Amino acid sequence: MSYSSLPEEQELLRQIARGDESAYTLVFNHYSKQVFNVAMLYLKDTTPAREAVQEVFLKIWLKREAMSDVEDLTGYLFILTRNHIYDNFKKQANLLKALDSFIQLQPAAIADTDHRLQEHQYDHLLNKAVSSLPPERKKVYIARKEGLSNEEISHKMNISIHTVKKQMQLAVQTVRSFVKQQLHI
Repeated sequence: MSYSSLPEEQELLRQIARGDESAYTLVFNHYSKQVFNVAMLYLKDTTPAREAVQEVFLKIWLKREAMSDVEDLTGYLFILTRNHIYDNFKKQANLLKALDSFIQLQPAAIADTDHRLQEHQYDHLLNKAVSSLPPERKKVYIARKEGLSNEEISHKMNISIHTVKKQMQLAVQTVRSFVKQQLHI
């Protein structure tokens, strides 16, 4: 920031350190435009740049006792403004990171809960459909769902492979029809 300094700047800083509001106002009025311009270099938006001006000068007032030690107010304001903006960038980045983590977890948790609920409802509907099957057809269907092959079912139930295939075909049609009817498809 290559701007002109106030005459008697060191004396004004000593007055601010003692709590002199009129000295503070004079410094604010002289340097606020410069702080705004620095903020605009980084932020490219007037609203946050104005907020940065307010925050920088608030810091000066809150730490006014240390102002008498400042030798180059222009440089000090530049560093203070830059650091304030960088700190806000870091806060925003951390907030975005936390928000992103939260969002990453939320849909998974919601989807998982929804998925489990739907799965439970579908299982209940399927069990209802299977329980409505005639006994022999029901045995064939359950044996097939347990992973037995047609040959194994045929051997276990002592029926022909052709009968196993036919019972399975009828079972699937019945279950499909029952589910469609229940889901209003």
